[in-house]
Amino acid sequence: MPYFEVHHSYPLTSEQQQEIASAITNLHATTFTTPSLFVHVQFTKSDESGSTVHFMAGTRRSAQTNRIIGIVRTSAKRTKADFDRLAKRIENIWYSALGVRFDESTQQLPPNEEGKRLALVGFTPLLHVREWGLGAPEAGKEGEWMKELLPYMQRIAEAGNKDVAGMLKEFEEREDLKKLLE
Repeated sequence: MPYFEVHHSYPLTSEQQQEIASAITNLHATTFTTPSLFVHVQFTKSDESGSTVHFMAGTRRSAQTNRIIGIVRTSAKRTKADFDRLAKRIENIWYSALGVRFDESTQQLPPNEEGKRLALVGFTPLLHVREWGLGAPEAGKEGEWMKELLPYMQRIAEAGNKDVAGMLKEFEEREDLKKLLE
């Protein structure tokens, strides 16, 4: 359901991408009681080839264009404060994956690491999504939705879909997801 786009001009290794994707997935899944299967993270490299061009203040930027945009479901249960905390934690994930050490009070990076700066973390509301051929529930009503779809999901898992089987296993292991089905 949520879809995170990581646009980066700083070259990321496969390991850094994996670390960022796993951490964002876990963070969103546990913050909003969402099965991990529904959290998507895509990486797009910005470079001088012209295939991806970023402008800031009307000026073409080839450096310092690292940004993460989350397309997420919103509701009254998901407050601005929730998203403020989520953004800060995503920012921390980025810097941790890149091994950046900077002064928290001034936000100053060493001059040789300025290319690693995360310019922004933002969220945009997702009006509707269909996933696995199903319309997503309104944010905050996932429990009712999952209870209704559980037999269908079990049939899909039994037919050999490992992703759905993994999601059902996650429902057995995570306390927050277990509560959705009560």
